[in-house]
Amino acid sequence: MAIDESRAWALTTLGPDGVLVREQIPVIIRDCHEKMANAQVEADMKHSGPYGYIWRRCLDEFSSVLGRLPSAELITVPRSGYKLVSFNGVVLFPWRFARERSVDVGARPFAVSGARVSLFTENRGSSDARLDIAFDHPELTEEEHAHLDAEGRALTAALASHSRVVVVPYASNPAALHSVEWGEATLGSDGCLAFESLESLLDSGDGSLVDVNQVDESFSDGPIPRPQLGVKGEVERGEAHGRP
Repeated sequence: MAIDESRAWALTTLGPDGVLVREQIPVIIRDCHEKMANAQVEADMKHSGPYGYIWRRCLDEFSSVLGRLPSAELITVPRSGYKLVSFNGVVLFPWRFARERSVDVGARPFAVSGARVSLFTENRGSSDARLDIAFDHPELTEEEHAHLDAEGRALTAALASHSRVVVVPYASNPAALHSVEWGEATLGSDGCLAFESLESLLDSGDGSLVDVNQVDESFSDGPIPRPQLGVKGEVERGEAHGRP
């Protein structure tokens, strides 16, 4: 039986907990979106300041929820004090890059702070990487267990060579959560991100990865109403502010 391409990517990149991480990310971001949208409504303010803190809520929830998985490691981002969750030396970073759907993820500057740049420049090494399956993983098939065994050595070598970051760009505003994607990123000299591929996690049933060029921006800021929440289709996208 062939392994689903997207699940295989998650396992190869993040190790034994990769499939669970892939499943939990959209749940975490949906929950953060709903809570912050409700907070915006309760605040009864015309500006979107309350919802804008969704960037911080997502950062905290990633480390809190995903940090409970067996192979998770929490790291502190230099010059910021923020904690991020890491799997096998690969850091996960949720990034609210836009408010509206029409914004190109490759058209937003990412390197807006030293803390963000350090995600790609700090050598975290691989001494603490947990590449073996030390816990039961009933969600994995036999083929996926075999895939993990085969990828172990290659992953160890990759971790030793450079810092790796999986960015989770999402677009949202108080009225809608427009998109949630993820992919391994590199930081370009122009301050933008480049992705080899991005997968949508709001509708990941087809197990396909989409080829992309690059991404940029800064994040955190928005409004928060409590109206009908959920994923919305075509709407304009804007920016998002806030930064660690």
